Amino acid sequence: MKRMKDFMKLHKKSVIITSIILCTVVLLGITVTIATASTLNHNKIYEGVLIDDLDVSNLTVEEASAKVLEHFTEALDYAILLKYENVEKEINLSDLLAEIDVKATVQNAYKVGRDGSIIDRLKMVYDIKKNTLVINPLILCDDALLESYFKEIADQFDHAGQEMQLAVTDNELVITRGIPGSYIDIFVAMQKFKESAYRLKNGSFILEAKELIPAEPNAKDIHDKISGDPVDASYKIENHRLIIIDDKPGVSFDIDAVQSVIDQTPGDVITVPVTVTQANITTEKLQAQLFPDLLGTYSTRYNAGDVSRSHNVSLASQKINEVVLAPGEVFSYNDIVGPRTVARGFKIANVYVGNKVEPGIGGGICQVSSTLFNAVVLSDLDIVFRTNHSLPVTYVPLGRDATVSYGSIDFKFKNSTNHPIKIVASASGGTNKISIYGVKENKARTIEITTEFTGSYASRVVQKEDPTLPVGTVKVEQNGSAGSSYNTYKVTKENGSVVKTELLTKSKYVASDCIEIVGTMPVEDPEAQPQETNAPPVDAPQATQEPSPVIPPDAGSDPSIVPTSAPKPTIPPIEIGAPNAQ
Repeated sequence: MKRMKDFMKLHKKSVIITSIILCTVVLLGITVTIATASTLNHNKIYEGVLIDDLDVSNLTVEEASAKVLEHFTEALDYAILLKYENVEKEINLSDLLAEIDVKATVQNAYKVGRDGSIIDRLKMVYDIKKNTLVINPLILCDDALLESYFKEIADQFDHAGQEMQLAVTDNELVITRGIPGSYIDIFVAMQKFKESAYRLKNGSFILEAKELIPAEPNAKDIHDKISGDPVDASYKIENHRLIIIDDKPGVSFDIDAVQSVIDQTPGDVITVPVTVTQANITTEKLQAQLFPDLLGTYSTRYNAGDVSRSHNVSLASQKINEVVLAPGEVFSYNDIVGPRTVARGFKIANVYVGNKVEPGIGGGICQVSSTLFNAVVLSDLDIVFRTNHSLPVTYVPLGRDATVSYGSIDFKFKNSTNHPIKIVASASGGTNKISIYGVKENKARTIEITTEFTGSYASRVVQKEDPTLPVGTVKVEQNGSAGSSYNTYKVTKENGSVVKTELLTKSKYVASDCIEIVGTMPVEDPEAQPQETNAPPVDAPQATQEPSPVIPPDAGSDPSIVPTSAPKPTIPPIEIGAPNAQ
């Protein structure tokens, strides 16, 4: 009996200990699971990740993007030497319009510790926490121009081989045997260049060649590769760019018969009969169908002699050129043109900040947004968001401008057609021209724009004292101008007759002050006469009624412009807006 009691006590004690151990293991497992889940579900960049010398640890993608944009402000205008064997070519990043690819760079940083198995990910997270991982900043550039530099070197490469070539005609398959050799993979090289260019200031980028051993012609492999039903050409839109996917003709042939011809043909070129069925929509036919009609166009003039401003107008036009919008897609001028920074190629030109003219980065790009606004309206597309300048501009009629300021004021419109549309923009020789192409769904419809003067607002005279000028001396620091307001209408016609007139926008341009500098220094000679001034009389009558009709000199080439009554601005023809509009 005593043994039984001892046994029961021991058993009870064992059960308690086992339970404690099990609970501990379970709790430990739960703790590890929670910690693992917390680590793997982390929605920020892991600790220990740097982009060049910039620590982006524990930042969200949005926070890191803002920090990268603020940190990497230096213009990429240095030279890099492309080299292969004895062939060299210098390339300057400023010629490529190179800039930091903020989105791709930050995504690379965010992806660290997010690939592979759970164990692989945890190991990477803890490794970089101890030993920092440096991510190279990637660059964006003019890929077409970069490709031409690489191709120039690749074309001089005398070891180039060739893969087996296949060409299908109306009723034949032409097989060209490959040639052994080596080659430069241009697109791989371009990607590596963009990954390393930021660190190659005044350095060299060495191109590498790949060995090429072409495959021998094999009828079954060829059949698997090219046989099948015809496939129509198609397209897709990625990052506002059109990508054409070529058509594929249907091909069928007897494998054994073709292999027999291959085996019996010793030469480099083998021709065999096949059955070919052409696609209903070829690449050429698709291209002709996509943007067959000019929906609308508009031009404005600018001073080509103002080099910095002309550069900005040209650069902004380049950024929106060839932009393609799918049906229903909204275009954002600020998203497409991007931040106006020196690092992104923009130059300093005069802009309005409040009521003053000040040097600012990107001066001139409001002319492009205003030209685009008019082209969009004439194309019968929907305006989503538009704001007029605070003060008048001269390159479009009053009431037909569209100011922009990155981060605060945008210009947006929607592709309200059932087909894709394409923007074609250019700026050269003092003319900024923007056209929009697509499918004109109503051939009889035309759009015109009219404006209506609705009022004017008197200018003030503001005087500033200057103790360094003699009493009675007055100098004009800024000429004033009356303010005004306009209604802008979109007039829809069909077969020449008006079917609809709708209010498009209301615009109000504030009056700008006439600022006078007034001398307060006492005159020593009591007989001295006050200095002549170039100021208008303070009590001069202000324009309060509608003045004579004025057509702005840069109204563009649109024949539908209707002269409007407007006060003629006396301020310089520079765009303005809130705050720091360009």
